[in-house]
Amino acid sequence: MKRSVKLAAVLLFCATTSLFASEVVVSHCYGGACPQEKGTDAQGVFEQNDGSGHSLILRQLFAASVDLQTDEQLPRWLAYRIVSGSVGIASLLPREWRADSLLTQRALPNLAEDASTRFVQPDLSGSQDRDYRMTEVTLLAAEQGRLAPMTSFSGTPLWQELNLLSNRARLPSGLRLGPWSRLDQALNELAQRLPSQADGRPETIYVISGPLPESPTGPTGFFKIARLKGSYAAFAFPATTQSHADYCESLTALESLEVRAQINYFPAGGELSNDLAAALGCPSLN
Repeated sequence: MKRSVKLAAVLLFCATTSLFASEVVVSHCYGGACPQEKGTDAQGVFEQNDGSGHSLILRQLFAASVDLQTDEQLPRWLAYRIVSGSVGIASLLPREWRADSLLTQRALPNLAEDASTRFVQPDLSGSQDRDYRMTEVTLLAAEQGRLAPMTSFSGTPLWQELNLLSNRARLPSGLRLGPWSRLDQALNELAQRLPSQADGRPETIYVISGPLPESPTGPTGFFKIARLKGSYAAFAFPATTQSHADYCESLTALESLEVRAQINYFPAGGELSNDLAAALGCPSLN
């Protein structure tokens, strides 16, 4: 218990933001600089409810840029950090969606308006997201998933934040229960293997995930980028990805993701190589 409370205090401290010369510093993001839309300065991107139609949501476990221009108010990207002590077993944790008080509430009636979609969900007790209930309405399991997974934070008392709608994505079930979940597991296992830093602090894996640009029928896919110091691994999953697919098949170059989404994912800069893939069991792109 003392260990989890201490870790919670660390995460809470690191979730705070500071303003220095109009610069927003968010420790969920590498170097304190969160993803930035290309062609827009940082001040314009990160103002709450700004002119771009996105709102930066800051929680103790994650930061998210939420699209305010749609009723669903889904994140365009979500950033979080994995450390060894935050990882745990999540199979028995309740997973009922809750409204995020930092968002407007207009999304809730749209999620609940068609009660005829209620159904008895199959037993998915061993999966990453086994339950998808919000109040009295069961959301369609094939269209719900968490960008920041329960397993990466079930070792802390803060895990309930991951049930907030600001952590929600329309992840197809084949992807969510297959390679997406296995990649989350690989990242958790890597975090647990990493030796502590010289000062005793755990090494940190920074993760950014979210939907790829949409087509008229919905997201064309989803991405996940992991960074450990100067190494990264980027994955782009088509929405049609099957549950048996190997996540390594979706490896991609960071530059191609940035061009596709028109987002600079690591504005803090620094030399980057794509050799983190090897630590996740994947061959290098080179």
